[in-house]
Amino acid sequence: MFLAIRELTHAKFRYILISVIMVLIAMLIFIISGLAQGLSSDNASAVQNLQADYLVLEKDVEHKITRSLFPADKLETIQETEGVEAAVTLSVNMTSATEKGSDKQIDVALFTTDENSMLIPEVSSGETFSAPGQSELILDDSMKQEGVRLGDELQLGGSDQIFTVVGFTEKSRFSHTPVAYVGSGALGASNGKISAVALQVAEGKSETVKSELSGDFDILTKDELLKGIPGYSQEQASLTMMIVFLFVIGTFVLAVFFYVLTLQKTDQFGVLKALGTKTSYLIRNAISQVVLISVICIGIALGLTYGAATLFPKDLPFVLNITNMLQFSTVLLVVTILGSLLSLIQIVKVDPIQAIEGGAN
Repeated sequence: MFLAIRELTHAKFRYILISVIMVLIAMLIFIISGLAQGLSSDNASAVQNLQADYLVLEKDVEHKITRSLFPADKLETIQETEGVEAAVTLSVNMTSATEKGSDKQIDVALFTTDENSMLIPEVSSGETFSAPGQSELILDDSMKQEGVRLGDELQLGGSDQIFTVVGFTEKSRFSHTPVAYVGSGALGASNGKISAVALQVAEGKSETVKSELSGDFDILTKDELLKGIPGYSQEQASLTMMIVFLFVIGTFVLAVFFYVLTLQKTDQFGVLKALGTKTSYLIRNAISQVVLISVICIGIALGLTYGAATLFPKDLPFVLNITNMLQFSTVLLVVTILGSLLSLIQIVKVDPIQAIEGGAN
């Protein structure tokens, strides 16, 4: 480590250059990761946060909850299935909301369920439904950016029925649209049709429930249901591919840098070997140098990414997940070390006599 630090302080410019490149690569990885998490939340947070183990959908609808439609009276059959601890109906419809007295329409995803069910989220402001059958709405707090406030009166889907906004909740978006929760007593039960039934299953009874219901329905986990949301899988796959390519590009770029730097120091390594320095020491020195640079650069990139996040517009779907950030940091450190192994081969191959003679010429 002593030799590594001495070299870093001696050749400041070349190592600053490689550090800047590494910081930019790491920042780009973190920012795209934040966009992936943000788009995932913007597209599916209402489903991700559902208090349910499984969702029962109509058979053969390709995991698309907006296509699922079956009689509400099937709920009793599902509730009586062995292993089911709780079963609640859920209807999902894409519609629009219009403030009373205004022509402005706002797209919303309407989630209709029992007013006191496990599917009603906690409110961040306001209150939950006061009583079954009341014309009340709980909205995702992104609706505040549209000018909607507590107590406002909205019409849904062009109907004449007026709903009062009684609460706002966080992270309730579906298909890049804010979710509006309404009680089934107020809307959605008149046609006798529902989109899904959310289940909470007793421990160890998952397979029993699936075998009992799979003949008439599709039994999906929340992760499986996410795949049926339009564009969700394609968005995540595209961004994941970008991140993978950045890791590959970063590995090659940094490997070339360290390889060239090693070639430039061939004479120095030859002299050190001639003086009795062991090859293992030189290898440890090179790896220590790579680790030190990588840790510092990744730390700087993390700080800059969090700083940049505060400057992004509020409506930009961007979420920094500390667990993902640490995972990507670890992977970046590992691939950087692996990329530097190419330069270690040159250290091993250095012949002290040839290196000294070459330097003398």
